[in-house]
Amino acid sequence: MHKTTPDGPPPSTVVEAYVWTQLAPRLLNPGALGIIRTLLQEGRPLSPTELSELVELSADHARYHCKAMRGRGVLEVVSSVPRAEGEGDDSSYFFPEPPQGLNQTRA
Repeated sequence: MHKTTPDGPPPSTVVEAYVWTQLAPRLLNPGALGIIRTLLQEGRPLSPTELSELVELSADHARYHCKAMRGRGVLEVVSSVPRAEGEGDDSSYFFPEPPQGLNQTRA
């Protein structure tokens, strides 16, 4: 039997593709997953307004997902500017910095 822990054998590309294309989307909200993918592709902080255009969500839904992911430590606020509508601030979100030593290889 193969170990399923991080020390086990790497998953086959077929299994990995299946997990990411078929199973992970069932666990993650499509809007949140779209925001994560977009931030990774753009490689820079984006506001919910910018994300709503790129992910094809309403600005309110993008704002909701960003705030929810911030509450879970997935995203952090990088900057804030007043919204054009005058209803509070529009924050730009991005991923937090990885912990020190994360990229070190195991002995």
